Amino acid sequence: MIFIRDFRTLHNIATPQLCDTFNAAFSDYIVPLHLTPSILEQKMQGENLQRNYSIGAFAGEELGGFILHAVDNLIHPTVLYNGGTGVIPAYRGQHLVQKMYGQFIPVYQQQGIREIILEVISTNLPAIKAYTNSGFHKTRIIHSFKGEVDMRKPVADVSIKANKTPDWPRLSTFMDMVPTWSNTVGSIQREGAFTITWEAIVDEETAGYISVHKDSRRIRNIAVHPRFRRQGIGTALLQHAADALKGPLTIINIDEHFPEIDTFLTQAGLERYLSQYEMRVEL
Repeated sequence: MIFIRDFRTLHNIATPQLCDTFNAAFSDYIVPLHLTPSILEQKMQGENLQRNYSIGAFAGEELGGFILHAVDNLIHPTVLYNGGTGVIPAYRGQHLVQKMYGQFIPVYQQQGIREIILEVISTNLPAIKAYTNSGFHKTRIIHSFKGEVDMRKPVADVSIKANKTPDWPRLSTFMDMVPTWSNTVGSIQREGAFTITWEAIVDEETAGYISVHKDSRRIRNIAVHPRFRRQGIGTALLQHAADALKGPLTIINIDEHFPEIDTFLTQAGLERYLSQYEMRVEL
């Protein structure tokens, strides 16, 4: 076994090399995952992942492991989001996650970073142990759903229209649940052309919306104004998205403290397939 002791940022690592390492690291993952360079670039753009805040574990010039970090602000970031951690099989067993964080957390503190957050699958015990040993603690449980939508209930006097320039400050007030990083308004806006947002209009007023990543058919966000709830608005939005995109939908990271969303999605025909912990460390 070659032991890795070289840890540095990914600032000069090209996307194809990073993608190859990503796929090798996730080749035996709990959830099958394989990216192309273009999909990885979409992920990096949407989540605001930055190579100069990301960490690589190197054996010579070979990238054996990585932690991809996003920033909350490009000028003066204070929060990092771990958008992906992986170690290829040949270099596992060396506690590389702890070593990468052990070397870089002091650097981040000097750079003004005050917090790092991430999500980890609840059954991935080695990863949970690695993050716990790096100082992270669990903050909430979040669930993911997938399936074919079938909620054909008539909704009177509702029209659904795509909006390329949503009024996000207003739509954000429809949310009760604090979304995780990849489902925030900022991420939706950064994804730009890859995401479509439909709005439900009642009496010329926006009553709700749904934003979906078109290629993956992953719902980024769905919310209904409190005054229009329990009137079938969410049902109409979900069915419209399913009909327009022609395939199963997924939605990830629903906070367990909002069981009404769980019930809504289950009644729509989606099933819960995964649970994760959101974890964070304060620096």
